[in-house]
Amino acid sequence: MRVSLSPEFGLPKDLLIHKEQSGQKFSEQLNVAEKTHLKYQMDLEFNAINEIGQRLCKKMLLKDLKEYRQRIAEFLKICISQGFSFKENYFQTRYGRSKVLSMIKIVNQKLIDLAQELLLENRDSLKVMALVDEISGLLLDIYA
Repeated sequence: MRVSLSPEFGLPKDLLIHKEQSGQKFSEQLNVAEKTHLKYQMDLEFNAINEIGQRLCKKMLLKDLKEYRQRIAEFLKICISQGFSFKENYFQTRYGRSKVLSMIKIVNQKLIDLAQELLLENRDSLKVMALVDEISGLLLDIYA
């Protein structure tokens, strides 16, 4: 009994490997897939951080601050754990890694400033929004 399956057996066209693409090594394909997954994961995390930051600006609740800090910590862990690939791709300078670490220190300081502002009795909503926006910009600099 002979079974013949069509090469387009329900798979998306971008996943199909054609003969002209088969020259790529498996390690190259795996590297591309890992980078694509990492970018997707970072995009999701960054969007979640921005959403929580907007909620924090509106409500100014400490539970939102806690969740905001936890998400940023997770985002920075991903950045640090993938630091070598980020250094290769985005930081072509000799001091790329120290630049990332110094930006992480700045993000931590801004988070401390944000927490202190939220703990004040007379909260300044414009200052909170400015700090959230500044933190978001720093995270974007680390990511991109």
